[in-house]
Amino acid sequence: MKRPFTALLPLAALALAVTACQPADDDDGNDTPSSAPALVSEDATLAWSAQLESDWSPTHAVAVGDTVIVSTSWEIDEGTEITAYRADGSVAWQDSGYGGALLAPVGDDQVLICDSEESWTVSVEDGSVVDEGAADDERCPVADDEEGIPVPRNDEAYTIDGNVLSVDGPDGSYDITLDQPVDEIWGVDGGVVGFIDESDTVVLYR
Repeated sequence: MKRPFTALLPLAALALAVTACQPADDDDGNDTPSSAPALVSEDATLAWSAQLESDWSPTHAVAVGDTVIVSTSWEIDEGTEITAYRADGSVAWQDSGYGGALLAPVGDDQVLICDSEESWTVSVEDGSVVDEGAADDERCPVADDEEGIPVPRNDEAYTIDGNVLSVDGPDGSYDITLDQPVDEIWGVDGGVVGFIDESDTVVLYR
């Protein structure tokens, strides 16, 4: 069993695909959020950045409270790493799996991790396992794999053009100028996770 904390492997490269995550209710009473995540605010700034190692890139990202969980995959094989970042960007815990791991918040203190072989729910606070299940758990995010890569992203409201993030919100549209251009974005609750391919850097704007 591969659940305990792991040293971070060299980190990730997977590319695009788009779809929203709509997990179903948790059977034991912890419901996953049914409403859409809050959009990034107009005055959002860079909260933190994290350096990944060569040949790794993000697969998916979600936020549970102040903690942002990012899964990354390695282009050389099917390895996947899951890292939880605190509000200041420090690492709270890490986990590992097989295949590009997909994530779903469960209530306000847990996250569901789904890889190619199984699913498991962990505490956001310390990464400890709450329960385990099958890879086809109905709460697992649905992936659009038309390009062969399962990378669901909640970014329907966002458009990125270099370092300008355009937000199309229910109360109007606005632009946010980022510190530097990003290549990929994943909307999380109240923020946006970005990936800078040239420098293998993950950033959070909130």
